[in-house]
Amino acid sequence: MESFVHRFLDLRGMIIPVTFLKITQTLREIENGETLEIVGSDPETRRYFFKVLKTFSYELLKIQDEESLYRIRLRKGDSST
Repeated sequence: MESFVHRFLDLRGMIIPVTFLKITQTLREIENGETLEIVGSDPETRRYFFKVLKTFSYELLKIQDEESLYRIRLRKGDSST
């Protein structure tokens, strides 16, 4: 069963560091328990994605690699736990 997506972040055509800035900004804006789906095309962002997330509490729900893009879905967690 697919989970409901609260926010969608389209990073196609964007490169580091813009992608990391947008990911960080969006994760700060969403509430704990909300889901975020990120779609991007830059392989460097995909490669280093989890280094950006190390300062956030999250649950990885799905990673999907397609022909020329990737999709990552996660749920923001409570950083105090």
